[in-house]
Amino acid sequence: MACPSRPPGEYSDLRDQLLAWGATVASCGDVSRGLAKELKHLPRALSLAIAHPPQDRLPGLDGKGAYCHAVSEVDAALDQIQRRLVRLLKAGGRKAMAIPPDTHRSDSRFIARLYPLFPHKTAATCAGLGWIGKSGLLINPLHGARMSWATVLTDAPLEVCRRPYETGRCGGCRRCVEACPVGAIPDREWSCTGANDYQIDVVACAGYLLGNQKMTGRAVCGLCVMACPYGKKVRC
Repeated sequence: MACPSRPPGEYSDLRDQLLAWGATVASCGDVSRGLAKELKHLPRALSLAIAHPPQDRLPGLDGKGAYCHAVSEVDAALDQIQRRLVRLLKAGGRKAMAIPPDTHRSDSRFIARLYPLFPHKTAATCAGLGWIGKSGLLINPLHGARMSWATVLTDAPLEVCRRPYETGRCGGCRRCVEACPVGAIPDREWSCTGANDYQIDVVACAGYLLGNQKMTGRAVCGLCVMACPYGKKVRC
């Protein structure tokens, strides 16, 4: 993607700083279109992610194995990067709000009520870091779905990606569709203008996760992650 790597002016080295702090990828996107009214004052999103370390295939139903999205050390590292980023932006007189990794959203603070209003997928697609696959997961061209994501919304005058992802790049690939043991993934390409037509059958998916939890003690599956050709170089 031909996205700018350096925001202008006083923030010219911000992306490099995020990578130096431990992010695997980082970019900024214009998310002003469609923002909830509570977030309209924060029209730019800094999207960042850390790739999962190689992990062994976990036990799952029917001997198929499973992949765990919740990697505690990765989410903890993302949380620390976000804290540093928010401090940096606020020190410059800018507003900033951290949307934490999904596993860290159990928060009793009032501000946590705003977290569900903004998905990381929106930030990442607008920032040119990936598209939403047929599986409903965010797919990065290099690491596939084997990443954890975080977002910082801000009003800072950052240069944004000029070529965001607006459609999927899965094409004729059906690996995740065929890998799903409960047929929860439709063979449909995502588009940002679509009415959530990429959405998976969440009831069927949740039912399989519950079965895994009863059998192994962990509500995991991830067969679609392991089937995706993007990120295959990461052992699982």
